[in-house]
Amino acid sequence: MKTTIIGLSLLALGGFVPSILCARSNDPCESRGSNLEMRECYTNEQRRVNAEADSLAKKVAADFRKEAQDPTDGQAAIAIKKAATAVLRSQIAWRAYRDQHCRTVELSWTTGSGAGTAYEQCMFELGKERLHDLQGFLQPAP
Repeated sequence: MKTTIIGLSLLALGGFVPSILCARSNDPCESRGSNLEMRECYTNEQRRVNAEADSLAKKVAADFRKEAQDPTDGQAAIAIKKAATAVLRSQIAWRAYRDQHCRTVELSWTTGSGAGTAYEQCMFELGKERLHDLQGFLQPAP
């Protein structure tokens, strides 16, 4: 209960709790003038970044499949094919987690009009994190 009160107090100061507690870098919506403008911005940004993450997961899987076609190492090819399937399954599981987590963030708002904005911001922030994680697979192997 104490955490909720502190969180609600921080929210009254101007934003979604995790973004206050963490550095807000690369947030295209933080300077919007009203809650409605912020929500619209986060809606657009989260759709963009989450679509990009879905697309990147497919690209990573395709890259793994292409790499698995190298006939020189059969055992490695099997593992890489499994990695291709795993990244696609992880994207499905990640989307389910994202949706449930952000719904929890939204429902934690018991008063005021910030619930929708908090939900959209959550979707945006988690999408950025997922995109960053997937980009790590694109790095060339040492």
